[in-house]
Amino acid sequence: METIESIRHQTYSNWELIIVDDGSDDNTAEIILQLKEERIHFIKAGRIGIGGKIKNLGLEKANGEFIAFNDSDDLWDKTKIEKQVAALQENSEAGFCLTGGYNFRKIGEPIDSFYKQKEGSRFDNVFTLVFKSQVAAFVQALMIRKSCLRITGTFKEQKSFSDVDFIVSLALNFKAIIIYEPLVFRRLHDENYISSSWEKSYHEGRAIINENKNLLPAETYKDAMFRFHTNFGETCLRYKKKRKALNNFFKAWKYKPVSIIPFKKAAKTVLYFLKGK
Repeated sequence: METIESIRHQTYSNWELIIVDDGSDDNTAEIILQLKEERIHFIKAGRIGIGGKIKNLGLEKANGEFIAFNDSDDLWDKTKIEKQVAALQENSEAGFCLTGGYNFRKIGEPIDSFYKQKEGSRFDNVFTLVFKSQVAAFVQALMIRKSCLRITGTFKEQKSFSDVDFIVSLALNFKAIIIYEPLVFRRLHDENYISSSWEKSYHEGRAIINENKNLLPAETYKDAMFRFHTNFGETCLRYKKKRKALNNFFKAWKYKPVSIIPFKKAAKTVLYFLKGK
């Protein structure tokens, strides 16, 4: 309900909200009926469980020139739509817009921000920046021109984690605007790290980098793989997969042999081994 209210209270009033219900067992449908809000359209899709397919169902019903996405229980600042629409209208060459934001568990208590910069904006080709980790590729912060879909296509339904892949496709084909102001609030909970999906995300994440290898400067590709394996090694430690963590720290070192970071993280992993954690 908080998510719906964060959209209903937008300062930009010319919106429609398409809710695709992925087989929820709560009373979402009843709540929406009680709101008596003509701008809200409810689609009961049954249990799908594939994020890309759920978003594509919404895209099929979308009527607007601009489309934004909000997953599950994340929140928007009341000015998000207004500021993104204005940015896209002022920059006709931009195909999409991303905003700043932060992660939280309790409302009003930020854990970490998408960007260090909190003010200003940037209009640029951001394709390479995505692989330099200088773009927060969260679909909740995204607004696109619907016309972009004629070139990029929709979300890939065969992938479990298609959001980043979709944003990479946008960045490859269109310039972007980044509004650094925090306008999206991404709720963290245990479901963000479900153990059944973290290894699958590894394979799909690595595939995105390799699929774009020939489009990236060599150093950017190496840096991206270095960060990827370093970060995934940390994820392996979280799940107590120590050998897999060591393997990824070694892979990271191969892409940047002069860095001591993989050695430090490998040493920490070995200490876990010795302590029997």
